[in-house]
Amino acid sequence: MPAVRKDRKVNQPLNYAVKLGISTALLLLIFRQVDPARAWQAMRQVPPASILVAILLQLASNTVATYRWSLIMARIGFRHPFTFYLKSFFKGAFFNQGLPTSIGGDGIRILDCSRIKGTAEDAFYGVFIDRIVGLAGLLLLNICALLFNRTLLPGPIYYALLLVLGSLFSGLILLFFLRRFRFITTSRILGYLGRLSERYFQVYSTAGAIALQTGLSVLTHLLAMTAFYVLGVSIGLDYPLQVYLSLVPPVILLTILPLSLAGWGIREGAMVGFFLLIGADRSRVLSFSILYGLLSLACSLPGLAVYLGERRGPQQA
Repeated sequence: MPAVRKDRKVNQPLNYAVKLGISTALLLLIFRQVDPARAWQAMRQVPPASILVAILLQLASNTVATYRWSLIMARIGFRHPFTFYLKSFFKGAFFNQGLPTSIGGDGIRILDCSRIKGTAEDAFYGVFIDRIVGLAGLLLLNICALLFNRTLLPGPIYYALLLVLGSLFSGLILLFFLRRFRFITTSRILGYLGRLSERYFQVYSTAGAIALQTGLSVLTHLLAMTAFYVLGVSIGLDYPLQVYLSLVPPVILLTILPLSLAGWGIREGAMVGFFLLIGADRSRVLSFSILYGLLSLACSLPGLAVYLGERRGPQQA
């Protein structure tokens, strides 16, 4: 174990450097294909009121997501005040913003829960299930938007995207039934999947729980997509909300890949690529994506305040 930890500590700076290099390279490549002056001009034209509205929408999205997570944790035995989860969620959001640390945002949330209850495995399952239902809400919202906008994208891209989204959604549903396969639940290697499926069923054992969690997840992403919409329209991408509901979720899915820092570079490249399919201005799309990245960073700053306050607390005591 000490050797494993030593190797992990050695690899952490390397992994961070690689992700930083990928983000930098992608951003430089994208900036070479746009007019920086036009991109900056597009960002400057956004009214402060629009930025404020987008921030409030993103904060509301984070708050709803926190409430969803608190319900999940309560179903598997973690009974803590909502403020506990709110502080932990925002700390996690801050640590997800490309910080050179060994612990990501989900790791922060797991540590917070396991320190109080002392069950790291259940804390892990709770955070993982929260990620799953969040992803399910995003997929469901995107699939519905695409079905209502069948002519928005070229046919081959449209059907390929629907196939990928449908496959991912089906995989999330399959996880619910893994507990029924004995070779999974009794396996030393796959046993974690079986126990995860058991917790999954524990959380969503009733139709009411499924409906509530799905509704909260969809609402979480709908608020975030509306923040995208407010910024996009303000920057000159004057498209209906359903266009953003169709094009932005696939970009968010791509940023989940742990290839760059907080999705920087991947988000901008994917955003430009998808919006170019509908004839959007490249410079405005790039400005739009960068502005949302900065907004996400700003909305995570309450997590920094919580983290610093907790570090000062024990020292003062």
